[in-house]
Amino acid sequence: MKNTEKEEKNPKITHYDYYTNISHPQHYDNSKGSLYKFAVDHDLNAYEFDIIKRIVRCRKKGQFKEDLEKTKTVIDLYLREQL
Repeated sequence: MKNTEKEEKNPKITHYDYYTNISHPQHYDNSKGSLYKFAVDHDLNAYEFDIIKRIVRCRKKGQFKEDLEKTKTVIDLYLREQL
């Protein structure tokens, strides 16, 4: 299936990485380094990774306020789990 066919089926796909042969939304761009590698390098747990991931991607997705509200929810969950 060609890239344009994939994009027609799923309009959220806006970037095709020819190196990995994977289509993904533009806000998943790892051209400046992978968030997953960052998480491993900094020994982040799942909550910490999710919070950082949401903050880094919120401006790129075009749903800034909604994504930050979700981030606040994750932070509250993390705080409850730690008490």
